[in-house]
Amino acid sequence: MMMAERNPRASAADPVALLLQRFAQRQPIRTGSLIVTIFGDAILPRGGAVLLADLIALLRHFSLNDSQVRTALSRLVADHWLEAERRGRQSLYRPTETGRHRFEEATRRIYAGPLRRWRGEWHVLVLPPGAERGELGKDLGWLGFGLLAPGVMLHPAPDLASLASVIRDAPAEQRPLAIAGKAALAAPHLLPELVARCWDLDGLAESYRRFLADFAGLRAALARGAAPEPLPALLARLLLIHDYRRLILRDPMLPAALLPRDWIGREAYAAARSLYRALAKPAERWIDDNLSGEKGRLPKPGAAFGRRFP
Repeated sequence: MMMAERNPRASAADPVALLLQRFAQRQPIRTGSLIVTIFGDAILPRGGAVLLADLIALLRHFSLNDSQVRTALSRLVADHWLEAERRGRQSLYRPTETGRHRFEEATRRIYAGPLRRWRGEWHVLVLPPGAERGELGKDLGWLGFGLLAPGVMLHPAPDLASLASVIRDAPAEQRPLAIAGKAALAAPHLLPELVARCWDLDGLAESYRRFLADFAGLRAALARGAAPEPLPALLARLLLIHDYRRLILRDPMLPAALLPRDWIGREAYAAARSLYRALAKPAERWIDDNLSGEKGRLPKPGAAFGRRFP
């Protein structure tokens, strides 16, 4: 049966089985990255804490063994994403304050959708010498800022809350000078050249095409009316967000006026949105019955969960 819960990897024709098979063939499998996806997509909306035993049981469906999971969790703890707490003979994992902050910023990017309005403004950052090659430059790149010249980064419409957070978290001597306002452009034909210099949209478009191809089988199955059962729905939803997250966090999220008319990122967003909406409810039923946290089964997700992919 298509996407049957008892064994979601039983049939080669099953689109969820194929997605899982492709994931298992990746080299290297980045277990820690998948755990970050699980926390951000499924655990954070439900309080943020989960028992280690339940997390291990879920990750076995991705062909990951207990040792791989424990090693990845240890690294996430060392990197201040997560913290562990003993509860008798059990262990509980939850985000640290730093980790929760990171998850919240990523959540805004992943589920918010394309920029809807742009007033023609630009945000230009002048960085201290060499800062673009350090943590500050990395964090600004993650927010979509492009490097125009050494020490100069810019973006037409950044997430201002995230930008303020990045600048605030940087050491005082590394904080950039921020200049914002409308550009008095006498030569608008230079905009495509500016975009090409600062952002690799061609490489990103190719990645979006691969994403759409990878999930074409699942989209077709759902379009034919296949009813996703709880476990396969959750596994497919996690794989969807795992792959989409890696793309959207590379996407500078430029305004439509600066993008090609046939920008494939719009199609990728629409595909992710429709798949997520089809998989969300059955996936949540599996979480209801199988994942536990501080006080037994995880609480229901809050209202913000229903506003994902508007």
